[in-house]
Amino acid sequence: MPDTLIQLLAKLPTAEPDAGRSERIKMCCRGRLARQAARTSASRIRPANIWPPLVVLLGVAYLIEAIVQALGLYGLP
Repeated sequence: MPDTLIQLLAKLPTAEPDAGRSERIKMCCRGRLARQAARTSASRIRPANIWPPLVVLLGVAYLIEAIVQALGLYGLP
């Protein structure tokens, strides 16, 4: 970089974080996250509790059909 640009950058004041603005942003974000979490937990029906019994039921049906097919293949009743 040219020396004049470095000198101009050196003359700039240092940036100070605005504590009030950062607190307002934090409160806004926390409020939005709390509303989103409340909305998500209230509207969720918990479909994950349906899947394990359904998978077990399909597995048992598959196993029974495999046994029936094997017995039919070997000519057993």
